[in-house]
Amino acid sequence: MLKQLIAVTSLMFASVTAHANTLTVEFELPSFTTGDYHKPYVAIWAESKAQNQTLLLWHLTKRKEDKWLVDIRRWWRKQGRYGDAPDGVTGATKGPGKYSETLDVGDLSQFKLFIEVVREDGGRALIKTPIDFSDNQKHYRLNADKEIGAVTIIKGK
Repeated sequence: MLKQLIAVTSLMFASVTAHANTLTVEFELPSFTTGDYHKPYVAIWAESKAQNQTLLLWHLTKRKEDKWLVDIRRWWRKQGRYGDAPDGVTGATKGPGKYSETLDVGDLSQFKLFIEVVREDGGRALIKTPIDFSDNQKHYRLNADKEIGAVTIIKGK
């Protein structure tokens, strides 16, 4: 009986995790020809009526207290000030280049995806789009802004 219970539990867990929604976010951080260039902070998060979920956060991870996180204004107001950033999604700032990140959005099916990019002594960009896993749209394309190039979002499971 115990073996059957373990087998059923394992199958249930496997079926739940196999259906977790993912997004692949492809974007470019442009290069600037300013003398005092600082790598940008990047935050990607989902907002739904029920919850907000940080999916990616690049910041100065070498510091115990990163006082500049407050500069990622929208993310800070919605998520950051309420506790520590989740360890699994944080990373160090990155310089100019093309990036592709696959993000686990769990069981969220309808939400707004936000991408905020901020540079010290630089500019700020905030772009967003609604995502709905119940529709047939697989690709989303968001226009470039001053601090971020064009963004492609691909839904997956």
